[in-house]
Amino acid sequence: MKGINRSKLINFFVILAVILLLIFFNWRGLLSGPRDLVFWITDPFLKLFGAADKGIFGAWNFFVALKDLNKENVNLKKENTVLLEEVINLKESARENESLKRQLGVAEIKNQKLVMAGVAGYNPALGQYFLIDKGGNDGLSVNSAVVAAGNFLVGRVAEVEGNFSKVLLISDSNSSINVITQENRVAGVVKGNHGLGIIMEMIPIDAQIKAGEIVLTSGLNDGIYKNLIVGRITDTVKKENEIFQNATVVPFVDFKNLEQVFVLVQ
Repeated sequence: MKGINRSKLINFFVILAVILLLIFFNWRGLLSGPRDLVFWITDPFLKLFGAADKGIFGAWNFFVALKDLNKENVNLKKENTVLLEEVINLKESARENESLKRQLGVAEIKNQKLVMAGVAGYNPALGQYFLIDKGGNDGLSVNSAVVAAGNFLVGRVAEVEGNFSKVLLISDSNSSINVITQENRVAGVVKGNHGLGIIMEMIPIDAQIKAGEIVLTSGLNDGIYKNLIVGRITDTVKKENEIFQNATVVPFVDFKNLEQVFVLVQ
């Protein structure tokens, strides 16, 4: 037992002596060479593994960032498309609302409703008619007045289906509207001249009318409200031995270029 204890004691002092020597040599700078040699050998490997580590994680981070950026671009494109659609719809709504505002004079007529309709088709070869995209499902009925923005009379509803209607223009020879001149209050009837214009007939021969007078609806026709604007008189025609005179009336609206109209319904 004594031999074992002596051996342990010797080992302890040997290790202690080595530690003290290393401390002394390091303090004297004698270990800098071996330490630098170890660092010189291991440093390239440490840098290589460090660079590889940075490269792997850097590439992965770049891939993740690129994927996120692409996703953001897709989302932005979708948002831009939605915003563009909203802008277009707002512009169309603003345009329609502006047209409706110009109809306030019509809207003030008692017990009537204003329905905006798009002109779906116009073919003068088939007569002075056009189709609109509103019908019985929207409250339209035969003889309802059809006007353009500004209270200008265009015609009346001649035929009604569920979702569309046929409009007879005031320039058609089958159209007949009771009217009155604005200034001299002379009554008469305007009829279409086979698509060539409008003639005001049934004017008393001694009535005082003149070119430039505005012609308005008199309100005597079913569905045609009073004071809708028909057109302006350009000239008058008197014939001998006749009890009535005629006048040529020019509408303020070009029916061929209308895109939307308004129907007055009860």
